[in-house]
Amino acid sequence: MLEDKEFELIEETPNTEEVVKEVKITDDDFTLTQVDSTVHEQKFQTKPTTFLKDSLKRFRKNKSSVVATYILGALLVMSFIVPLVDRSDTKKPHPAETYLSPKLFNAGTGWWDGTVTYENIAVDVSAKPDANTEEEKQQYWWPSKQNFPQHSAISKKVFTDEEYTNNLTSFGKDGYIQFGYYNNAEKDTVVDFASKRFTNLTIDNDLYLSVFDTYDVEKLEANENKDNVSIPENYVLGDSALYFHYTVTEIVDDVSMPVQKDLLLVDYSKTHNIGSAIASLAEPKVDIAKIINDETGLTNFENAYFSVRMVSEGLGHNTCSLLKSVVFESSSLDEETKNAFDAMSFTDPTSLMTKTSDNGYEYWSSTGVKRIFMSKAYFCSFTYDTYEAAFGEREVEGFSIFSLLDYEEKGWLSFKNNGIPTLMIDESIGGFYLDQTNFKCTILNPEKCPVTKEIQVSDFYDYDEETGRLSVKVTVSYYKFLGYDRMPRYLMGTDKSGRDMFKYVFEGLRTSLLLGVLTFIVCFLFGLLWGSICGYFGGTVDLLMERFTDILAGVPWIVVMTLIIIHMGSNFWTFALALCLTGWIGTAARTRTQFYRFRGREYVLASRTLGASDARLIVKHILPNALGTIITGAVLMIPSVIFSEATISYLGLGLKGMSSLGVILSDNQAELLTSSYLLIFPAIVIALIMISFNLFGNGLRDAINPSLKGEEE
Repeated sequence: MLEDKEFELIEETPNTEEVVKEVKITDDDFTLTQVDSTVHEQKFQTKPTTFLKDSLKRFRKNKSSVVATYILGALLVMSFIVPLVDRSDTKKPHPAETYLSPKLFNAGTGWWDGTVTYENIAVDVSAKPDANTEEEKQQYWWPSKQNFPQHSAISKKVFTDEEYTNNLTSFGKDGYIQFGYYNNAEKDTVVDFASKRFTNLTIDNDLYLSVFDTYDVEKLEANENKDNVSIPENYVLGDSALYFHYTVTEIVDDVSMPVQKDLLLVDYSKTHNIGSAIASLAEPKVDIAKIINDETGLTNFENAYFSVRMVSEGLGHNTCSLLKSVVFESSSLDEETKNAFDAMSFTDPTSLMTKTSDNGYEYWSSTGVKRIFMSKAYFCSFTYDTYEAAFGEREVEGFSIFSLLDYEEKGWLSFKNNGIPTLMIDESIGGFYLDQTNFKCTILNPEKCPVTKEIQVSDFYDYDEETGRLSVKVTVSYYKFLGYDRMPRYLMGTDKSGRDMFKYVFEGLRTSLLLGVLTFIVCFLFGLLWGSICGYFGGTVDLLMERFTDILAGVPWIVVMTLIIIHMGSNFWTFALALCLTGWIGTAARTRTQFYRFRGREYVLASRTLGASDARLIVKHILPNALGTIITGAVLMIPSVIFSEATISYLGLGLKGMSSLGVILSDNQAELLTSSYLLIFPAIVIALIMISFNLFGNGLRDAINPSLKGEEE
């Protein structure tokens, strides 16, 4: 620092006429301002960077976008890896593996363990109806073997006492058939039951019909019934009646004439107030044969039709009548005819309600209400292991002997009879014959062999000595029988065809992503080009191009999609074409807006002044600044395409022969209440895609925005 002091002015006059004045300054005139500091040369703290590096740096600072990128990457990788690694076949049905619950943990964990909890399931007590101890009930009482083929309850069944129910179950008994008028119909309703057609029938005497234990609402209101039957909800008494209906052919002047008659048995009408039971008539039994013979004069009938008929008049409200039993009795009819009328009789309404037709007996023909009322049944609640039911031990009938021979060849079991193979080859009959003397099938390798119990002679139920064909009934571990080394686990469960939903969902995701990405690339590039031209040149060019866009945008995309699919088929490339026809319009509109925003900026005008071409102005100066906003909206096109495909699938125009998320959701929409996991997992994947693409697009917008270059925060 130069000291503040006075200096001496020295004048020197050289040989020239000019006078030079000079101030003489020496080193002593300066002092250090910081005598305790050392001065060093330092490098710049920042380094030169590229636009790409700076964009990546800004993108990494957006944590949500980074997480979304990882999720998208994981889904993308899994959509290609899972279908390759998972060995399950999703192209063909697997009947033994349908509707298995998602399983990650062992059964009994209580969550994601492949079990289902059932409440109030009707129980089949036929194995031991008189079971009165808990041990006997646990052993012998079980729901439908068709719906629950294996005793795979992982918790004890909790049984109810016998209770009344208005829900029809094949394991119920007794109760009443509830007839009536329903849904405010404006015409009479007719219910025919206990019906039978006879080609030839002879009735000359002794055919009685008994109807007993019938109730109407009037009687119920008075509580005059031995079973203490309560009134069905929302029902009132109406004009209804119970008839015996018959149609016979009568010959008049050599002409066959059908004769239809209705014999009133019970009148439930309040206006007539005839009564509720057949006992109110002259006799407790109606002689059907006598009435028919008296009215028609016939004893031999062709094409006769008999039924018990309930008729309810339309009164604008619900009506109700209850019936317990109908019995035909005869002691003189031939055996075949008597058996036919016995089949038309019933004393157990619940059993009748579960029948439709059997050996020519038409049990029901109805235009009105027919329900069970106050049926008696036992119910239970339990937790059920769906995997044990599907893959556990079960009996298989018709098991081919060739499979057993294959197991013997692999060393899993052995056919022996005192040291001699029991199955012998007989070339004359081209097959095998069986020496059943002291036959025994011994299991040698229980870890590999599907057969779990040694087979005895009694297990062979189909053996043809002429052809040598032999089948057997065996108990097998079913997962081994299906070829699995261990009991499978399906993380996302299985659907109605038994397909592994984990593989199926990611196969669908792969198809949906390929469709979305392909559509995005085509629509983005074309929309970018179209919008750039419109926004940059403006004027007449913009006007003409925008009017064309408006016309195309005015046609609903779903109409365009449907027409193309109808004419060109519902395949991958058709879907892509249909989506690309109008999908570029949104990108073009955003690009046009951004070009109008930036084309008048100073740096663009400066470049144009310096001679930059239109192409250079578009690509080098305007597009980089506009790209952030454009690409944010364009990236969301991928999940939008997935949703569009799902919408079309719900309309029944989904991809044919291919799996996609839309097809999966469409196929399983009816399972929402019964097997909700079939929709939950695909919906979660779609939600992840939508959210992740949104966050990824936001991060990408900030990363490629040139105005943010160099910012630290």
